Amino acid sequence: MIQFEAVKKTYVSGKQEVHALNGIDLTVETGEIYGVIGFSGAGKSSLIRTVNLLERPSTGRVLIHGEDISTLSARKIRDTRKDIGMIFQHFNLLNSKTVHHNIAMPLILAKTPKAEIDRKVAELLEFVGLADQAKKYPDQLSGGQKQRIGIARALATNPSILLCDEATSALDPQTTQSILDLLRRINQEYNITILLITHEMGVIREICDKVAVLEEGRVIEQGSVFEVFTNPQHATTKRFVRSVMNDELPDSLLEQIRHNDGTRPIYRVQFTGNSVGQPFMSRVSREFQLDLNVLFGNITELQGIPYGNLIVEFDGAHAEIDRALASIRNDNIQVEEVQQHAG
Repeated sequence: MIQFEAVKKTYVSGKQEVHALNGIDLTVETGEIYGVIGFSGAGKSSLIRTVNLLERPSTGRVLIHGEDISTLSARKIRDTRKDIGMIFQHFNLLNSKTVHHNIAMPLILAKTPKAEIDRKVAELLEFVGLADQAKKYPDQLSGGQKQRIGIARALATNPSILLCDEATSALDPQTTQSILDLLRRINQEYNITILLITHEMGVIREICDKVAVLEEGRVIEQGSVFEVFTNPQHATTKRFVRSVMNDELPDSLLEQIRHNDGTRPIYRVQFTGNSVGQPFMSRVSREFQLDLNVLFGNITELQGIPYGNLIVEFDGAHAEIDRALASIRNDNIQVEEVQQHAG
């Protein structure tokens, strides 16, 4: 478990102070994949680096398995760091050393017997799918292969926590997917708690259980991925969600609707779980004197739960529309009016 309690981090440069973290309260439960997202300068890197004391909080506490790491002795901090693996955006491999040596480095520093090192490195290379690459050098590998080596190195000391610092942002989409699949497998097979930071909402949607949104060093929204994606509250969160859900009507279409008539209301209808398979729109059209024009629709899956999103134009008398909306909401389906303006 990782707990942030009122964590602040201030950097001082000359007479200028930069407040990177402004009172973070956050709990990552054991076995979770927890994502932290924010734009550049939001404080993501400062946050993740406080977990292994690469950055020491100015005030507040970071607790690992209930222990405040800033109060530990130097020796205990070294032991704690062995329990926390970290992978980086730009891999941080030693180009002058072989793949085998790069993975072995944490074990060499821990004075692990050579036979044990060789066994562990071979095991990890097999796990990350690069069993035949031990004698190569980083410059001979692709970006995805380098990140796999970085992951293997982070796992060498059998950590219970894995920190991912923009681990996929330097990779192409296909390679990103393979790395995310590997991280999910690590979480499931080793029960390793993963805390990752990213600026890509697609990464959050793909593998995270929970997400926190950072802005100006503060958590502006947090919750399960399903909750945040289906009902974002903060404007910044809505921007992130919109970047991957693609659930907005183009301004050009709204402008066309407005010019053609613009008097018929447009509603967003959101439905989850069992509701996805129900023909409720056709039922509403039959039961009430309405014509329904579906302008947009998609169904996706969030944390194993199907989630549908429709944007529908209602054509009929106001009284019939009100009755139809009540009927839809009675089925525990969310519906809200979409503002018809362009720009």
